[in-house]
Amino acid sequence: MKKQRLSFKKRIVAAVILLLLIGTIYNIYDNNRFLVAEQDIFLSDLPESFDNYRILQISDLHGKYFGEQQIELLEAINGMEYDCILFTGDMNKYENSDSKSSQSILELLNGIENKETVFWIDGNTGPFAIETVNGSCTGKLTDMGKTIEQAGAKVLLSPIEITKGNDSIWFVPELCQSDIQMNYLAVTEDMFETIEDYQNVISYGQSLQKWYDLLNENGQMKIRVNHYPIQADLTRDIWKTMGYLDYGLSIAGHYHGGQIRLPLIGALYIPSPTSGIKNGYFPKQNEVKGLNQIVDMQQYISAGLGASASISFLNFRLFNTPEINLITLKCEN
Repeated sequence: MKKQRLSFKKRIVAAVILLLLIGTIYNIYDNNRFLVAEQDIFLSDLPESFDNYRILQISDLHGKYFGEQQIELLEAINGMEYDCILFTGDMNKYENSDSKSSQSILELLNGIENKETVFWIDGNTGPFAIETVNGSCTGKLTDMGKTIEQAGAKVLLSPIEITKGNDSIWFVPELCQSDIQMNYLAVTEDMFETIEDYQNVISYGQSLQKWYDLLNENGQMKIRVNHYPIQADLTRDIWKTMGYLDYGLSIAGHYHGGQIRLPLIGALYIPSPTSGIKNGYFPKQNEVKGLNQIVDMQQYISAGLGASASISFLNFRLFNTPEINLITLKCEN
């Protein structure tokens, strides 16, 4: 009987080791491939001219390579039909913005063939295209920002209108009244080392305020482009208090689809203080990636391509296939 029990325990240990080995091999393979996640989004205020307008979203590369000089990723992108590309932040592994640290994203940008309409926004890692001082943007491009624009991507410093005939939609960086007030209009000169920095921040804040006043409730479709999603449990009252622009759609990244996921369970953590969870742990799975609804706005969140290095020993994706996203806008009948 003793020998049988020992044999049973050995079989259990062997099975666990085998599962761990299979899981490790699978995730090494999985981290080095990607899929194209397609999503139709129906919008009630979308002009008919923009029905079937296709947006390719590329997010959270984090310095990752897919084939030598991004050849696998480039072949997929260059073989697709789309109307515009949105780069939604965190293209480098760390905050560095030099050319060496940014090589993977620059090779990707330079290799893309259709760059007729390409927009870029910064994330919380490099390369940073927009100059900031004390957390406020100056409205100026960094040297890397100029390099990014030379490579074919327009840095989204202010709203940009896309027109088709008499119809138009807007791609808009964050325009929120509370943010404009706190980070720009309420700053004081003593918060900055130079008067030039202070004046640039004030001037940029004033331009954002003008854009906000021009676009708010103007009846046109506005798409928020930001690295950070709007938290999923935002109430209508908080929405109004914060003074968000009347977006019809938000496109974001940042969450990595949870980065560490378990089969049948999903994401264990996202960096968001949404309701029902503690410090981002055990989120509702419809808030992690893909499409969800916040007040009157839909939000689409990409799981992205790379992995965050904020915790070095967790610098990988677990059961979480990297993705680029092809979003098709459709008129809601």
